[in-house]
Amino acid sequence: MILVCGEALVDLFIEPSDGPVMPARAVAGGSPFNVAIGLARLGAPAAFFGGLSSDVFGRRLADMLEREGVDLGYAVRSDRLTTLSVVSTDADGSPAYAFHGEGKADRMIGADALPAELPDAVTAIALGSYTIAVDPVGPALLALARRERGRRVVSLDPNIRPTVTPDLAAWRRRFDAFLDCAAIVKAS
Repeated sequence: MILVCGEALVDLFIEPSDGPVMPARAVAGGSPFNVAIGLARLGAPAAFFGGLSSDVFGRRLADMLEREGVDLGYAVRSDRLTTLSVVSTDADGSPAYAFHGEGKADRMIGADALPAELPDAVTAIALGSYTIAVDPVGPALLALARRERGRRVVSLDPNIRPTVTPDLAAWRRRFDAFLDCAAIVKAS
């Protein structure tokens, strides 16, 4: 089993409009959320460790993961809201991102929420994306990676988001700490 750790969120795509109504499309997302579903669709046993809200978005995200066969036994349920990633396009069609995630369910996992012990069936841990860079979840995931390195394959997908972590020096220090634990790094 691969334990995928990180965020599940909603991407809110704002459609161009000149009027007061801003048409939008809400899409389930977050790279760890997508990785867990992708693994399950490929027939690999997958579990998700991340914060899931009890709000309407969080319930939909959890339902989608369960329908795809992702084990939610490690998910941390919360009354905190789901992170929204608002995506719009500027005049030349380039996407612009705004994350509304401060204090949300995916970010508020501390070290006390880590599984005390992982079963032998968990052979790999996939860590990502922006949750590795924000507190308190980032240090919690780092503690998990440090605890499990050498016992399981640890992969890392940092997927930097400057609008989430504008202090690039702090992000680099955190990334370096995770890099020490990773056997596989996916970076673009």
